[in-house]
Amino acid sequence: MNSIHFHFNGNVNINLSLPDSADRPGYKKLMDSLEEYLHDAAAEAVVPEAEVDSIVMVMRPDKTPEVMQETQCWEEIKSRGKYDCLEVVSDDALDVEGLAIVFDGRRVLNLGRERYLLGPVIVYKCDEDGDGVSLTAEDVIAAVVYFADHTVTLCANGEDFPAFHI
Repeated sequence: MNSIHFHFNGNVNINLSLPDSADRPGYKKLMDSLEEYLHDAAAEAVVPEAEVDSIVMVMRPDKTPEVMQETQCWEEIKSRGKYDCLEVVSDDALDVEGLAIVFDGRRVLNLGRERYLLGPVIVYKCDEDGDGVSLTAEDVIAAVVYFADHTVTLCANGEDFPAFHI
């Protein structure tokens, strides 16, 4: 089993143990409970659709992922840099579509043809019309697994530091 730790809105911590297979009954139960939490956090049932504060995730190399509302996310990172690069996350191993990331282009290290992101990335989702929508439980798990698989350790001047291979 894989274990994942999440921070939600800075004050709720959840540890999850993922079953080895999505076919197991525990996986469905896990997805349902996480989905319910994300839905409640977005408060989509009581807010007009145009005013919905989508659920996004902030990923940092070698740090715990943080799931939060979009406005909270942008307020938090606005003072830390500009997020001027947008890319669609595409990987044949992902079971979800529409995931995109935003990051500060100044934090990308180019080594030959390889690119490494040394700073945080904001993960969000777009629907078929290109509009931002809340991440689902499956999106959150897929993003965590994707970035765990793309986290590497680089070394410079005798010091190791984590980075995302993008």
